[in-house]
Amino acid sequence: MNLDEPEAHESSPDNPSNHVSNLILALPQRHESCYYIRFWGVASIMYDVLKVLFIFALILILVNRKLNLGLAMIAGSLGLALLYRLSLADMGKVLFTTVTGYTGIQMILALGLIMVMENILRKTETFSEMMGALKHVVRDIRIVLAAPPAIIGMVPSIGGAYFSAPLVEEASSAISISAERKGFINYWFRHIWEYILPTYPGIILASALTGFPLDRLIVYHLPFSIMVILTGTLFCFRGIGLTSNTGLMPKRRDYILKLITSLLPIGAVLLFVGVFRIDIAITMGIVIVSLFIYHRYSPGRIVDTFRESISWNVFLIIAGIIFFKEMLDATGSVNSISLFFKGSGFPLIILFFILPFLVGMLTGLTIAFVGATFPLLITMSGGSPDIGHMAFAFASGFTGVMFSPVHMCFVLTGEYFSADKGTIYRYMIIPSSIIMLTAAVMWVAV
Repeated sequence: MNLDEPEAHESSPDNPSNHVSNLILALPQRHESCYYIRFWGVASIMYDVLKVLFIFALILILVNRKLNLGLAMIAGSLGLALLYRLSLADMGKVLFTTVTGYTGIQMILALGLIMVMENILRKTETFSEMMGALKHVVRDIRIVLAAPPAIIGMVPSIGGAYFSAPLVEEASSAISISAERKGFINYWFRHIWEYILPTYPGIILASALTGFPLDRLIVYHLPFSIMVILTGTLFCFRGIGLTSNTGLMPKRRDYILKLITSLLPIGAVLLFVGVFRIDIAITMGIVIVSLFIYHRYSPGRIVDTFRESISWNVFLIIAGIIFFKEMLDATGSVNSISLFFKGSGFPLIILFFILPFLVGMLTGLTIAFVGATFPLLITMSGGSPDIGHMAFAFASGFTGVMFSPVHMCFVLTGEYFSADKGTIYRYMIIPSSIIMLTAAVMWVAV
């Protein structure tokens, strides 16, 4: 290399991020022109970082103004294309990849079928059978209190905590606890499974964006669900001793069989995805067909079930998130942002906590913090994130979701029990801190 001829290093002013790393690393600091090119390279990286942060802020503002998350992500993607002067042909390629890519198709199929399964389980009163059997099987009233939200929480349902609240109220009639404690029990145990169950879109989307197999993510998220159960047991039932359930009746064996039967659909999903590693979309298809056959659905009822279940807003959200991820790759901003954070020495753990937590708290939606922040966090990691780091980010975002004042389950729980929401928040501080401590250990150890 001739150090007297720095201009030999080609760069494109239109898209400086393509050659930034070469410009920074290629020349030692022994020549005036080397300083100039090094400064220009650093400035280009900073410009790229500011562009992406601007787009991220734009998405947050749009979501906070109640715009559909999918539309907000599409707006952010188009903003990226404009800032990076992407041609219409390149934008068309990104759109084509979004529409035809395996990740997007798999996500839409899986989530659509999950919504159908939730409809079937609700309409066939599977949850009611599950609860009825449980009351006649379990002796400890604390388990009976926690079971309704935990069972109903096995499948996503908007405001699902409102369905379990009356059951918690009924189960608590034999003991004396405050409205805030009932609300805490209902809200906390409603959200055990979102870390690990492939019936939830958040973990499916996290798998699709990071490239980590779903079964592997489930294993790494499992400590969080375990900690939710343990901390819930310690803090939800503080002061509540072992009280016998008065609902126990003869023929306990029959009720145990009913309980197992009602849990089979969700158990099958876990078995196929977690053990046999069958694709989630195929798994959901198998389970739903089996449910249609078992409950003897007529063709007309099947059509009605699909029509009632499918939410086009969810599909729009998935399309917007995938479009944004592909646009980040197409603009070349990924390389510059990764280089910036690797060279700055700024602790990534702070960003991996703040960004997901903020989006989760603002939106109250898991799919929102995963879709809006994971592509950026993956970029900061150089495109190859550590699974422990992404698990930490998921726990951070979900903690934000739990403390969100717009989280529908939180709002409805508070309303049903006429409970003071601030008190419920205070109940959650220590358990949530323990979960984040667990996530921090995973950041360091995994």
